[in-house]
Amino acid sequence: MKIKKQKFSHLRSRTIRVARAHFLYVLIFAITIMLYDSWRLIAYEQTLQRWTLVVVMMFISTAAWYASRYQTQNDKYYKVILMVLIVLDIFVASYTVYLERGMASSSVILYSVPIIISALISRAAIFATAGFCLAAYSLALFKYFYLEPAGEGIRVQLYGSLFLYGSSFFILAAILYIVRTRDKIVD
Repeated sequence: MKIKKQKFSHLRSRTIRVARAHFLYVLIFAITIMLYDSWRLIAYEQTLQRWTLVVVMMFISTAAWYASRYQTQNDKYYKVILMVLIVLDIFVASYTVYLERGMASSSVILYSVPIIISALISRAAIFATAGFCLAAYSLALFKYFYLEPAGEGIRVQLYGSLFLYGSSFFILAAILYIVRTRDKIVD
């Protein structure tokens, strides 16, 4: 009697690990909200909006983790799961930037998470994700700048921030592209 060896998908194990890492991301996000709220650094309405975001993140992260445990030889299945997490992370970063006063926000670093995750999908996905991050960041920036009456900053700061951070997204993408090419990871 022959024992059949089951093929192992490296993308499956990486997708499971990324989904698990999102639980840590959600935990850190929740702890940050508790700290900001306990020190009254954010308004009650923003606290509620952020907790709603935590619940959405937890729900989608749990669904992604559960779905990634399914064994299939089709890597497209795992790529879709990773894309869902990327879209979630771009949304979280953009919404957080908007809530933290647009160009005054320190949450721009959150855009690095989806760009790094996209390196698991393909080299082209890295630059596509950087482009999506730039589009979402510019929307959050302009929406806050023009809709909120706070009057923080001037247009040159707005465009300067957009150029600096948008360029940084593509620099990170280029570095990940180089790393991915050097290791000869096949798309």
